[in-house]
Amino acid sequence: MKPCKLRAGDELARYPNHPLQVSSPKELSKEAKEKSMRKMSAIGLYILFLLPTALMAQTTQFRFVQDGEFASFSQNNGSLSGVSFSVSRGITKGSPASASLSYSTFSITVDPTTGIPTSVSFSNQFGQIPPSAFTGQNTQNLALNIDTSTLDPTQFFNQSCTVDVFTGVETCAPGPLGVINLQFTENDFQRTTIHALQEDTTNGPITTRIHQRSDNSTANFQGTIYGAPYSGANGQVGVNHLSSIEMISNP
Repeated sequence: MKPCKLRAGDELARYPNHPLQVSSPKELSKEAKEKSMRKMSAIGLYILFLLPTALMAQTTQFRFVQDGEFASFSQNNGSLSGVSFSVSRGITKGSPASASLSYSTFSITVDPTTGIPTSVSFSNQFGQIPPSAFTGQNTQNLALNIDTSTLDPTQFFNQSCTVDVFTGVETCAPGPLGVINLQFTENDFQRTTIHALQEDTTNGPITTRIHQRSDNSTANFQGTIYGAPYSGANGQVGVNHLSSIEMISNP
């Protein structure tokens, strides 16, 4: 079997100065060598958890056709944590209005003494939401106001997992729920037309598969997710054209 390679969508490949990227000096003391070996073992388990799982059985948890306005943003706190958020309207021709939400986070816990990562945590939430929660007549101004604790748990996927880097043991439980209140204002700093994008991004046990055709613009955004504040000028708003998002669980 050929060795797997990290793809651009995988979290580790995004950060050349990631704490899990290790270079070994030519000469190391015995103690340094042992520490390096412990770190490399931890890295190995972490990478295996993030690698694509094409050879393993996968289950589609959610699929949604995106057609109409959307808003999204991604932020990273250095290389130790990050968040990705997206909300979109669905296809409406010949069917009732619809909307979907996708929210994911990751964080790495590092031993403050050794600098060695000890655990990795992932949170994934996605599913259909009431279309009335996502408001705005066009991409100039869009807003989301929703309490996810009111959503049907059989229709809205919500899971947080933590992996012990040394043992590989994964512990999962329902993630946080509550109010999400975000506003997006198109700023046109940059405009992009996506003719055909296909992208897989793995965040812990969930792979997000996107097929996208859209007209995009950068946007200012501000608001809170479960009480945590977010803001920036590098959000995205736009219009999807029969795009799709698929959330797949990896065993």
